[in-house]
Amino acid sequence: MENNANNGHEAYDDQVIFVDTHLIQKAVEGLQRSREEFQSLLEQAEGGDPAAYYDLGVRYAEGDGAERDPARAAHWFSLAAEDGDLRAVDLLGRCYQAGSGVEKDEARAVELFQQAAEQGYAPGQCDLGLCYENATGVEKDEARAAECYLQAAEQGYAPGQTNLAVCYFNGIGVEQSVDTALQWLEKAVEQEFPRALNILGDCYWDGTGVERDRARSARLYRQAADQGYPPAQCNLGLCYEHGDGVEMDKETAAEYYRQAAQEGYAPGQTNLAVLTLHGVGVEEDPRAAVEWLQKAADQDFPRALDLLGDCWMEGRGVDCVDTWRAAELYRRAAEQEYPPALCDLGLCYENANGVEEDKARAAALYRQAAELDYAPAMCNLAVCYLNGIGVEENMGETVAWLEKAVAAGSPRAAGILGDFCLDGRGVEVDKERAISLYRQAAEGGYLPAVCSLGLCYETGDGVAQDKEQAVAWYRKAAEGGYAPAQTNLAYCCLTGIGMEPDAAGAIPWLEKAAEQGNARAQSLLGNCYRDGDGVEADLCRAAELYGEAAKQDYPPAMCSLGLAFELGEGLTLNPANAVYWYKKAAEAGYLPAMTNLAVCCLNGTGTERSPEEAARWLEQAAEQDFPRAQGILGDLLLTGDGVEQNRERAAALYRQAAEGGYLPAWCDLGLCYENGQGIAEDLEQAAACYRRAADGGYLPAMTNLAVCYLNGNGVERSLQEAVRWLEQAAEGGHARAQCILGDCCRDGEGTPKDEARAFQLYRQGAEQDYPPAQCALGYCFEAGIGTAEDKEQAAQWYRKAAEAGYATAQCNLAVFLLHGVGVKREPEEAVRWFERAAEGGHARAQFLLGELCRTGRAAERDEARAVQLYRRAAEQGYADAMYALGRCYERGEGTAADPAQAAEWYRRAAERGHEEAGDALLRCRKRKAQADPARAAEAERLRKAAGAGDFQAMCRLAVLCQRGEGTPKNPAQAVNWYRKAAEGGYAPGQTGLARCLLEGQGVRADPAQAVIWLERAAGQEDPQALTLLGECLRDGRGVPADPARAEECLRRAAALEQKGTGDTPAPAEPRPKKKSFLSRLFGGK
Repeated sequence: MENNANNGHEAYDDQVIFVDTHLIQKAVEGLQRSREEFQSLLEQAEGGDPAAYYDLGVRYAEGDGAERDPARAAHWFSLAAEDGDLRAVDLLGRCYQAGSGVEKDEARAVELFQQAAEQGYAPGQCDLGLCYENATGVEKDEARAAECYLQAAEQGYAPGQTNLAVCYFNGIGVEQSVDTALQWLEKAVEQEFPRALNILGDCYWDGTGVERDRARSARLYRQAADQGYPPAQCNLGLCYEHGDGVEMDKETAAEYYRQAAQEGYAPGQTNLAVLTLHGVGVEEDPRAAVEWLQKAADQDFPRALDLLGDCWMEGRGVDCVDTWRAAELYRRAAEQEYPPALCDLGLCYENANGVEEDKARAAALYRQAAELDYAPAMCNLAVCYLNGIGVEENMGETVAWLEKAVAAGSPRAAGILGDFCLDGRGVEVDKERAISLYRQAAEGGYLPAVCSLGLCYETGDGVAQDKEQAVAWYRKAAEGGYAPAQTNLAYCCLTGIGMEPDAAGAIPWLEKAAEQGNARAQSLLGNCYRDGDGVEADLCRAAELYGEAAKQDYPPAMCSLGLAFELGEGLTLNPANAVYWYKKAAEAGYLPAMTNLAVCCLNGTGTERSPEEAARWLEQAAEQDFPRAQGILGDLLLTGDGVEQNRERAAALYRQAAEGGYLPAWCDLGLCYENGQGIAEDLEQAAACYRRAADGGYLPAMTNLAVCYLNGNGVERSLQEAVRWLEQAAEGGHARAQCILGDCCRDGEGTPKDEARAFQLYRQGAEQDYPPAQCALGYCFEAGIGTAEDKEQAAQWYRKAAEAGYATAQCNLAVFLLHGVGVKREPEEAVRWFERAAEGGHARAQFLLGELCRTGRAAERDEARAVQLYRRAAEQGYADAMYALGRCYERGEGTAADPAQAAEWYRRAAERGHEEAGDALLRCRKRKAQADPARAAEAERLRKAAGAGDFQAMCRLAVLCQRGEGTPKNPAQAVNWYRKAAEGGYAPGQTGLARCLLEGQGVRADPAQAVIWLERAAGQEDPQALTLLGECLRDGRGVPADPARAEECLRRAAALEQKGTGDTPAPAEPRPKKKSFLSRLFGGK
């Protein structure tokens, strides 16, 4: 599992590598001595004290307190060994085995290991087993090796247990037995031996002898990685890189690779190089990547050799391209039968890169890699058979190797075989399989297949038509430089197929494709120059491009040429010629030409006027989903011009035209969605439609879209985005946009507060007789916003808007009349305006009129009608009305008293931020709780049970004390009950007490003491305790932060909750927060 590309785990048949656990243990335990301590040991040893020999040797070996000196280390180990110290005997053997401080002598090493092993020293037994297994200093004897490992393993020696497990996994010196291997491996894992943890992680990764569990695998890798074990660090990095067993995190992956790499671990160095080369999880740095690859290549790691060859072949991260050096690196890796290198070397021979051309040799290398199940080589070999490269042409062999390559995951093979299935070349026609193969190839990044799949989605060939999917596939191929896909993507940008229209975004793609001589791209680019879409208009350039494409009889170019004749753009005006070209292209089935010809028939341009003939051409084009034809035909159906009026069909055509990018249709369709006209109301769809039209500069759609952003209707609320669209529409003179933008300037929403500008914007809209702007202008005069206060002017503007039927102005005018503000006081007239506004559904007017009815002020006292008016306003979400309605239910005013209804309306008002409603709701709940005999009885029963020592009753009684249910609210008493249960060892009581200590409920907050109780409850596997403890460890609350342990606690808690274990009572009510009444009322955080 150490490679990015080849996810191979640590192989069980790999050569066993012994880790010096003694030195590791000493390092972990932190046995660092000062130079004074070293000097003391030296004096003891030189004084002839045998007890100091071994420790002094270790000091020299580790460089602890003195410069590292392998020779001196070996000297003192030798003296200690002569004195019978088995540790020294074993380490001296390793010195001879490695040639560290002494001349390398593997036979002598074996003698020393044998000496230690015969006296039952486990490390010596294990080292001796390694010699027998690897034929180091002794003849290979796997059975003897396994026997030595067993002797060490039976003494509990983790490396011996691990080595023995590997023997059982692979049948080395013993009969293969995965179960026995796992048993020994588990013993080593219990000692947290890193290599054992890593191998067991591999087992859970692959499901070897255990049920596959990637999450557990990652945990095991982490345990080993935390001990600095490079293979585990590399494996854990791969988990993070691909999101296997852990949440994907490229940066963390890179860090683990780096840790392994810095320890000299070649797979880690290679993986880090790959991330560094591509800027994944780290900053892109090809030269640094090459440095890491070189380090791994110096160890003859084949993947590094191959990748380093790629760098020299491409000149990436190196000073220059060097194909000879690349080929040599491929050769070194190929000699290890590394399949990618075999294939790369084959390409060198096929294309004469770094070697002399030898196509037969190339085919042979492809075959060698293919027989090792390397998919790209299979595909290359298939192409050799297809084209006779180094072998005789053979379609049967071609298809056979393509099938094998597809099965092995080759994108290119899937694309080529998809072409075969689509065309029936070498196989039977099978479009369904072709689509499947294209998809497989596209997912692998094969550009022609990516484009082919996009075309299938656009045209519905073999799949359901999905233009958005088409755009996505075209973009993938276009970004890879594939001209047909660039043209297809540009066309989608221009016409809004599967995306919002984006002419400027289309131009770069068209230029790239046109430079490659693509006629379709030339024609589309001509359109852009003609219309100034995405580029500065240039009619001559447009005509030139049309001419170049028309020479190839490209129908769209013929149509565009006709348009140039019709409009005299870049050519001499000639309507008859225009009709000629339109008809020629239309007869070839080109939809835009059909539509243009229809328009000529409608308007009598270059031909006699004939609405019926126009309708026939439009029908043909509309039936084939051409947007402009659909939109124009929709207009005809809406007005009944030349066809029978049919609004439902018109709406359907607007939808089709809108989806094709016809701007007026987008706005029309958006209005249909917003108002539910002919189609079901759908705000998200409305916003999407408005955006399409707004992007094209359509003022009403800009304003509609801005309102969507202001209110979060169908889009995420964004004041800045709303203002951006309003500015554009207001500059275009749209009265509604001016009014709404005025609101934003007045309130400083999405733009700096500017009351003077708000006033001017309102006036602009008001002068266009836009009632909301008139009302807003009246408010400016009333409140002195952006102008001098002038109540009389305010009243005049309110009256203008009120008389136009604007309910808000009617309500405002009524308030003025009621209080004599800016006008003569006329209560009766005020009531009439309130009535009109209320009838129009204005919530504030309904509430204020209700107040008048309840109090009998200016209107006949009528509490029942007041309730009706409150309800109408409350149902619109008007908080004051909700509160008033709740008050009526609580007091029985105008309706029968109903505490439940009162509480419900108070709750709704509280949720709207009405502070008095919150207090009223608490009052209702308190009254209900105190009046609940069942709760009181339950509290008394629990009190008796708690007094008798029932811990569960104690906890439940504590909850009631906290909530004040059935008993007076008493947080301190709740703490006492929790404490009694906790001191009795009851986990829920310990958790409840800890929660109180954390939150300061009924007791002074003491996070440290809380953690103590949580530790006790967590020890009993209480899920809530584990959760709280995990949060404390995560946040460093009451205990030093420990992210790793926090994660483990939270994981255990989640597992227990899924099993439904635990007996923890409902959590206590959190400490009230002054800023939020709802936090007090509902316990929100």
